[in-house]
Amino acid sequence: MKQKRKEEGRLQKAEVHAAVSVAGVAAALAAIAVEATDSNALKQVAVASATALVAAQCAQVAEAIGAKSGQINSAISTAIAATDASSIITLTAAAATSLRGAATLRERAGHKERINGSELTLLYDDFDFTKCRGSLAKGDEILVGSPNGNYKLRWVSVQNKEGRVLLKLKKFGFSPFCSSSESIIFGLDSNPYEEQNEENENSLSIQITTNKGKIKLRFDELAKKKKWMMSINHMLTVSAFLCKS
Repeated sequence: MKQKRKEEGRLQKAEVHAAVSVAGVAAALAAIAVEATDSNALKQVAVASATALVAAQCAQVAEAIGAKSGQINSAISTAIAATDASSIITLTAAAATSLRGAATLRERAGHKERINGSELTLLYDDFDFTKCRGSLAKGDEILVGSPNGNYKLRWVSVQNKEGRVLLKLKKFGFSPFCSSSESIIFGLDSNPYEEQNEENENSLSIQITTNKGKIKLRFDELAKKKKWMMSINHMLTVSAFLCKS
């Protein structure tokens, strides 16, 4: 019973976060429509009114399922202040990530978790993409697998540059001229929303497809692996939006 309540709480929190994210996107679009409105253009006025109505309805839905007024107002204020193309793409990608996360939890409703030890709270709770993106850009010590199956410790970082997701691997050493390599990430070979039931070599590893082939990263805990998987997946989503725009 206690476990079931915990799962229901996670689901509700994920759904609230998704609803607030969508409300933020709607608010940003409404702000853009208002900025572009010409008082003499009936069509633009109509579009501005329609987007404002959708934004208001999204906010009401978010509040109806449990979002606090302060949480909604904060999301809307942030969205309205960021109406450039890059910000809209990031907001949209964040909302899409939140919706997928909530949908995954909804599908698992009623099932018990079989994970022992550290819970993958990053999957269930609010996913702070901005914070995680900064963490990946800074980098971390991660074991990198070679084609022959051997692993070597490298300083690994991932970041968005000019619409591409770049993976940088750097050797350890005292010299500032330590060699490093950079490749373009095309995709992940694992689903970031797939639940792992136990910690082993495979569950702690992810395989990334790049322009230089497959690269395997092995982490020391599931929570860190999830953070990197979801962040990279999110960056790829943003990159895809940029390519289409």
